[in-house]
Amino acid sequence: MKNKSILEGLERKYHSTTIRFFIRSLLVNSLLMLIPLLLIGLYSIFRTTNESTSEAEKKASVILNQADDILETFYTHVDNAYLFFASNPRVTLQLKNAFDEKSLTLDSIKSVENISLNFQNLIYTDGYLRNIYVYYKNDYSRIFVPLSSKLISFPPDKEKDVLNSYGHAGEEDVWMEFSDDPLLYTEYRTPSLLVYRKLYRRTTDIQNGLVIFSFSADKLKSELSGLLEFPDQKLFLMDASSRLVWPSTEEFPEGALLDLAAQMASLPATSPADAVNLDYKSYTATYLPSPRSYGFSYLLLTPRNEIYRTAISLTSMYIFITLAAIAVACIIAFFKTRHDYKYLDKIISVFSTPDTAVNQIRQPKKGSSSPFEYILFNVIRLFIEQDYLKMQDSEKAAKLQLSKMQALQHQINPHFLHNTLNNIYWESVKLTGSENRCSQMISYLSAIMRYSLSDPQDNVKIQEEINYLKKYLEIMKLRYTDRFDVKFSLAPDCSIYPVKKMILQPLVENAIYHGIKEKKEKGLISISIHRKKDRIYFTIYDTGRGIPADQLASIRAGLKETSRNSNQHIGLANTNSRLVLSYGEGSVLHMNSRCGKFTVIWFSIPVPDET
Repeated sequence: MKNKSILEGLERKYHSTTIRFFIRSLLVNSLLMLIPLLLIGLYSIFRTTNESTSEAEKKASVILNQADDILETFYTHVDNAYLFFASNPRVTLQLKNAFDEKSLTLDSIKSVENISLNFQNLIYTDGYLRNIYVYYKNDYSRIFVPLSSKLISFPPDKEKDVLNSYGHAGEEDVWMEFSDDPLLYTEYRTPSLLVYRKLYRRTTDIQNGLVIFSFSADKLKSELSGLLEFPDQKLFLMDASSRLVWPSTEEFPEGALLDLAAQMASLPATSPADAVNLDYKSYTATYLPSPRSYGFSYLLLTPRNEIYRTAISLTSMYIFITLAAIAVACIIAFFKTRHDYKYLDKIISVFSTPDTAVNQIRQPKKGSSSPFEYILFNVIRLFIEQDYLKMQDSEKAAKLQLSKMQALQHQINPHFLHNTLNNIYWESVKLTGSENRCSQMISYLSAIMRYSLSDPQDNVKIQEEINYLKKYLEIMKLRYTDRFDVKFSLAPDCSIYPVKKMILQPLVENAIYHGIKEKKEKGLISISIHRKKDRIYFTIYDTGRGIPADQLASIRAGLKETSRNSNQHIGLANTNSRLVLSYGEGSVLHMNSRCGKFTVIWFSIPVPDET
């Protein structure tokens, strides 16, 4: 009746249990699929992000260095012009005289034409260079134009612009400006990059002129734009006075760009790239100061969404695969739950009507992997074997009771033997009226029995172990009269340390039976115990017949493999096993021998922390 009520309760909870089974199955299947997917996906995204960052930094560095190489040619032209005037004072004097003459003389015209030849070849061969101008302050508003091989008067407002630029430069020797207006009205109206270089009197710091190079801004812009990898990538040029030279932009505030450049200029050279947000967009900023001494610098802004486009695509794909895996896990969990509950219904019906189910028992199909089929089969088999199991339980209980009685009997037997030996001892004394060899052996044997009654795994003091060993040797000396002598050497500081009980007796017994007994001459057994640093060393030495080299090698190999126990030296193998189990691999037995001379066995144990 009680079982029936339990089954009815289980049926009422069927639907809620089904949901719990589905959730558990879903979690198991999801974890099996998502854990490796998660690990692989996160590692791939992390690896791709790092590689994209590293690759973007390398490309940005290449772009900035290529841009600097382009402007390097501009600086070189300017420097060459400066060196030309600085190293040719006669040319400078001739040119200044021409500037100061109200009406140029024939010599001045020839001098201007000769000087023009030095610059015309450069203008014709450089694709960026459009014109060169040389200006010395004069009263006639003149400027030297090598391309025209003459001094040309230019409007006062243009001269004023040149003088203003000259004055605003301050202590800078080189500066540049972008201009949409030509320096002379006779030239075409096209954007130009004007690079200014001050001229000085020879061997003085007195400024006396100005050389101006006009480069094509459109071509420079096209060349620099060709270096950029992405459409939204921006390249900016700043001068030594922290002014934005190129390009002028309304997309980013000039102050924000200059602050960013100043901030990155203060960073170590090992961290040139930095993430910034400008105009609600995220960029990676890369900064490069020009290697030249004029103080120009470059700032490159690369959109982070372009850098991490591959990582973003990989993340999107990973999210899609994860959602697909969760969907597959739901489908698998649904069918698995329905499959499992079909067998659970059968198991419930078996518990409800076991007698009917016993007659319907069938062996699971061969190759079936469903655990519920085996559960169902074994539940039915349990009902069949119920009576047999009860009989087995009764038999086990009887055997357990018998084992307890035998254990009590084994505890009684050693005490009985000890008491019997004491009675035999006194009877032997009565027969002779005094101590005799028989009574001595019985006395020693009784002491040995008393010593060995407790657990052999107990620890005893080394002195107690030596006392026991002496009694054992007295018995053996009575058996083998005048066959050997015994010598003990126990260091006083070692006597109180603990050691496993009866650990030395098998080794001494081995020395007697396999060494001393086999030799005709009288032998010696020496037992030595001493301490060295943090270990206690035990040595058993005998002058028996020794061991042949091949047999010694076999015994040593057997000691290394505790599973190989020789019948002739089982005492050695057992003692070696006890030492290793009790004190570790550092306490294995060591053995050496010379045939016909001696055999020595030694081992060591660690000194305990507390004595």
